Amino acid sequence: MPFKLQRLLLLGGPVLFLLGLLVTPALDDLRGRPLRQTLVLLLLPVLLSALAAKPLRLRLANALALLWAAPLLVFAGAGPVLATLVLCLAAIALGGRIAPARAAPLQLALGLVLLAGAVGWLLPLPVHHAAAYWPALLALLAWRWRPVLASLQQLHAGWRDAVDAAPRSAAWAVASVGLLSTAAWLPTLAYDDLAYHLALPAQLEQLGYYRLDVRSQSWALAPWSPDVLHAIVQVMAGAEGRGALNMAWVLLVAAGGFQATQAIGGDRAAAFATVALAASVPMMAWLVGGMQVELPAAALGLVLAAVLATRAAGAADGGPVASRDLPALAVLAGGLVATKASLVLMLFPLGLWWLWLVRARLPWRALPGGAMLAVFAGGSSYAYAVAIAGNPLLPLFNDWFPNDYAAGRMIDSRWLAGLSWDIPWRMAFESPRYDEGFAGSAGFLLVLLAGPWLLALLRPGPARTLAWVSLVAGLLPLLFIQYARYVLPAMLLGLPALVATCRSLGGVRAGTALLALAWGANVAFFANGSWIWRTGAPLQAFQPREAARQALWLEYAPERAWGPLLRGQADARLLVLSPSPAVAEFGGRAFSPSRYDPALQEAATHAAGSAEAWRRLLLDHGFTHVSLREAGDPAVAAALAQLGARREAVSGEAQLWRLPPDPGARDLMRERDVAARWRASVLAR
Repeated sequence: MPFKLQRLLLLGGPVLFLLGLLVTPALDDLRGRPLRQTLVLLLLPVLLSALAAKPLRLRLANALALLWAAPLLVFAGAGPVLATLVLCLAAIALGGRIAPARAAPLQLALGLVLLAGAVGWLLPLPVHHAAAYWPALLALLAWRWRPVLASLQQLHAGWRDAVDAAPRSAAWAVASVGLLSTAAWLPTLAYDDLAYHLALPAQLEQLGYYRLDVRSQSWALAPWSPDVLHAIVQVMAGAEGRGALNMAWVLLVAAGGFQATQAIGGDRAAAFATVALAASVPMMAWLVGGMQVELPAAALGLVLAAVLATRAAGAADGGPVASRDLPALAVLAGGLVATKASLVLMLFPLGLWWLWLVRARLPWRALPGGAMLAVFAGGSSYAYAVAIAGNPLLPLFNDWFPNDYAAGRMIDSRWLAGLSWDIPWRMAFESPRYDEGFAGSAGFLLVLLAGPWLLALLRPGPARTLAWVSLVAGLLPLLFIQYARYVLPAMLLGLPALVATCRSLGGVRAGTALLALAWGANVAFFANGSWIWRTGAPLQAFQPREAARQALWLEYAPERAWGPLLRGQADARLLVLSPSPAVAEFGGRAFSPSRYDPALQEAATHAAGSAEAWRRLLLDHGFTHVSLREAGDPAVAAALAQLGARREAVSGEAQLWRLPPDPGARDLMRERDVAARWRASVLAR
């Protein structure tokens, strides 16, 4: 390629970036205080590690890794970190049976998927206790401790060699992952987590089983693999373990991206650049600070792509495309479908890639076994959804699968901005149209690296296939809904191709400079990916832990304070009346009149403005407690006064009221417990 054309491709992205800053109000969202927080959390650890590295005879990357591990242990909690560590070691032991003598990250991904799959099938049974999980995982580890030790030794040797080969790039990557890890310090505050994702972990911790209560939460039977893993950690630790487990997923994203970059011809410096750029995407802070599934989706997708890219490289060198990869690929495919149904759209181009690789000899005999592994790993939520509601995709596509629990297609109209040719640019600079973040939350990789992206798609070479797979995987969900978070796994999937191509344009230095510019733009807007992170919550974490958590609860999720108060009250039935239906953490004992509970929402709508109607609703449903905000319906307060309720606690704007006991009251929790009814019907036969 002519040198001038290479320069043009390199400069095209920066020109588009500057144009975006000039013609959009993106800079209005670049606030001084969040930017200072980002710089302090990024640069101070680098300075401290640089000072300590020489006397300790450590590489800067290793010193940074040790320094960043300390606050994670403190703020995520020693119990959750230990539980996550044991879970991951047991996963490597199990995954090693599927992929022996393979890299530890692949074994870890396989093991996590298989463990989540096994527990997913057992969710309705009252067997989910720490006394069961700890012995089971430790037994797995004891059974295969030698292969696990060998995998860890191989991982350590690979890390040491990579850091020695590219020490500055390694430090860059670790510093970026460290900055991202600050989101794991925070308590769970996101709307969807408090309304839905925490429910499965909370019920397994408090009840020992999952209620399958689709009437109280219409998403209760949606693919649940990531939440099952959160539940395992929470049950083992006796406390929420979101932050620790999410960092395990981040490390899998890093490992998958690193291996995929090397598989398509990138050197170790390029592989570390992939890690740094992936960690710098502002939206990643939202994923690490919450329980949304795009983080594990990105990890599994990159690990799967690394397997395919490695096999493609072997085929190009004259080696066979081994059918022995089929079990691992089947498990990873099942894991993606168990994470989110729409990830079948990402599996489509990945599956075509695999078919192309095995086109000369399709392993027909191995396909039934692979299909069984995929169903075991990813089929539990779909099976229960069919058994209970007749809709495997509940609460979506109810027009295709009519049922008594939900209606319509449940498409969020907020994210129907329309698909246009310049949507990568618009997602970067007009992010609030495409997700809940501020300007720049989707990152600027596809803008600043537009030239390398175009070249990766057109130039023959090992990066082209991965670039096209990423493009198709990102375009397919955009055809249905224009939501940036759904595209993130596909964008990270193509990042190795972008990095490898960029470093081949105009020389390594010029390409690296462009990658550094893309990273710097992301870091400048890093706080815009998460409103929680943007408010200064990471620095608040340095207060005494309980005080910091209570302060965040009071400001952003005051109803979370009721969890410790009601935890030991088995007969408590809480009605939450707030803008956020924060009921998930109460183990099935809390309800909210929201779109997730249509029956209760309809009853609350009819009661609005009438104290007498609210009094009847509270009595008819058997609620023992009511949580309401000061700015709520005055009729609710009047109804509570008529019933002689007393205020038990105040948390910020929220108040907790206790109603007088009614021995003959209806028990909504028992009525809606599908799992308990199933068990009772089986025992009655």
